[in-house]
Amino acid sequence: SKRELGVAASFMKKRFTLVKTFFRTYRVNKPNPYITSEVKVSPVELEKQKDMPVWERLFDHKKYMEHEGPLKISTGLSHVDVEPFPRLKLMKLYYMTLDEIRDIPDTYTYKGVVEEMTKFRMEVVDTTKDIRKIEQKIAWGIIEELILQAHNELKLMKIAKQYKPWEYFRDHDESINKEFLMKMNVQMMYGEPVDPKEYARNDKPAREKTAGFTKSSL
Repeated sequence: SKRELGVAASFMKKRFTLVKTFFRTYRVNKPNPYITSEVKVSPVELEKQKDMPVWERLFDHKKYMEHEGPLKISTGLSHVDVEPFPRLKLMKLYYMTLDEIRDIPDTYTYKGVVEEMTKFRMEVVDTTKDIRKIEQKIAWGIIEELILQAHNELKLMKIAKQYKPWEYFRDHDESINKEFLMKMNVQMMYGEPVDPKEYARNDKPAREKTAGFTKSSL
């Protein structure tokens, strides 16, 4: 009957759905970065750059695939899974961040902040294999939070290159900042200009001298 055929079809569908494939593709027509790396480093090149700072070396894919100690079962954060290769992802993001800020002028102060912070964290991740020790040394939450921050930092640098905020502050006068700070109040907490009459001294008006009682008239 039709009902029996429908039940059999749904059973076969569930059966094959449970056993779909034995492998998982990363993206269509794109290699999985966890398996292969676009940067090929020979043992000779690794030996040459051994004494160089980590941010000047070529990206060593295999080195950062390794880690010591157990991985956490859960991050405890909503919609954030445990990263299987956190050192690899962090180092890749840090290399990309340093590449992005190369075109930003040195006069932009935030560039120096990002550069120093990124280089420090690259040294920690490069010299430490234990995930928990990395979290303790950097002291900015769990390593999955570090990955999220690195993602956001990279996006921010791309936005900065697009809008070029350093061009707007080229002729900026520091005295304007002091004026805004002096005029901050509850209604305008961001230092917007306000009417100076609001803070003018309220002196009593001058009165004309009139004839009045004096000691001689009493």
